Amino acid sequence: MRIILVFVSSYMALFGLTLSESIDLALSNSPKVLISNSNVKYTQHIKDEATGAYHPTIQAGFAWQELENPTAFAFSPSHNYNLSLKYNLFNGFSDYSTVSSKESEIESAKLERKAVVSDLKLAVVVAYTNYLKARKLIKSQEEQLASLTKQYDDTNVRYEQGIVAKNDLLLIDVEKLKAEQALIKAKSDLIVAKSNLENIIAVTLEQSEPIDDFDASVSKIEEVFSLELQMMQNRSEIKAMIFKSKSLESQRDAVTGNYLPKVNLEASHQINDQERLSGTSIFQPKDQTTYGVNVTWSLYSGMRNLAMKKALLEKNNQQNFQLNQLKLDLKNQLRQAYEGFKVAKSAKYVASRAKESAKENYRITADRYSQGDVDTLTLLVSQSNLTQAVNANNDAYYDLFVAYKTLQRIVWE
Repeated sequence: MRIILVFVSSYMALFGLTLSESIDLALSNSPKVLISNSNVKYTQHIKDEATGAYHPTIQAGFAWQELENPTAFAFSPSHNYNLSLKYNLFNGFSDYSTVSSKESEIESAKLERKAVVSDLKLAVVVAYTNYLKARKLIKSQEEQLASLTKQYDDTNVRYEQGIVAKNDLLLIDVEKLKAEQALIKAKSDLIVAKSNLENIIAVTLEQSEPIDDFDASVSKIEEVFSLELQMMQNRSEIKAMIFKSKSLESQRDAVTGNYLPKVNLEASHQINDQERLSGTSIFQPKDQTTYGVNVTWSLYSGMRNLAMKKALLEKNNQQNFQLNQLKLDLKNQLRQAYEGFKVAKSAKYVASRAKESAKENYRITADRYSQGDVDTLTLLVSQSNLTQAVNANNDAYYDLFVAYKTLQRIVWE
């Protein structure tokens, strides 16, 4: 295993970490997934325990007693060994209902695990894109700082020649200092974004770890009403709650079985300390084997069974209320995600056009500034607008992908 991990780390360092690999790492290492896997195994073991009711029980025992006042038919001291076999022939279908309840709980746990996996995949997408946005932010801030530094140097030459006033030079100097601070913050944000990504995938990345970009294009989506129908059919949380309701119904059936008789087949073999006679008759044999059928019927149990059935019914009602609330919440999430996707799609289109316009505006303004046709403030405004447009375009590019993946998570998982 250690060799495999070293190989994977070397491979990532050589070719760069991808989004797909990040998702695989998260699914392999995330405690959330491991906990959900453990929960599935736990419910399977509980079901196996319930299935044990179908098997016979074997007990071995030893008894020793000494009477203070022995009688002719009670010897002291005495001891015996016994071995008994018991098999339940009929238990009012309670065992069957209990096993059925546990099977429903297993299915519910599996579906809950599926929801955890889907949430984790989306979390990786968000963390990964946030890292890429932070990295591109550094690039745009470096470009702005380099541009302002050049403008400051050029303006300083013109100031020394008496072509521009000192306040023009100071304006650029102020913006350059702001850009330096913005670059420091961008680098800090990248460290935080990387830490968040490491937290999600549960792997520590090297400082120089290359992280690959990806094609963030999205597909066309259907109308919201069609998506809602698919969501109600696909969401594992809804299916998990339905199985929980089935489990509670089976538990009620198990309690109902307590009203019916129970039939056990029993056999036992007892070895006494010695054979005892009463005259010519054997009062206590050396060993004895007995067989029998034991039928019991509980006629009254202090209303415990009725109280438990009522409690399970209320629990099932709670489950149904939670299911209805979940459906309402999912509809609201779908509407928000659908509108968010539309807004993100429009924002990407607008941001792309705004970036091109800002680039052209800055080019024209810079040329006119070098010719002395515009003032320094106009140049700085165009420079700031360009940086903002570039950052907005980078964010919009990944925000649309995240909005699309969020919509996928809500509808299709």
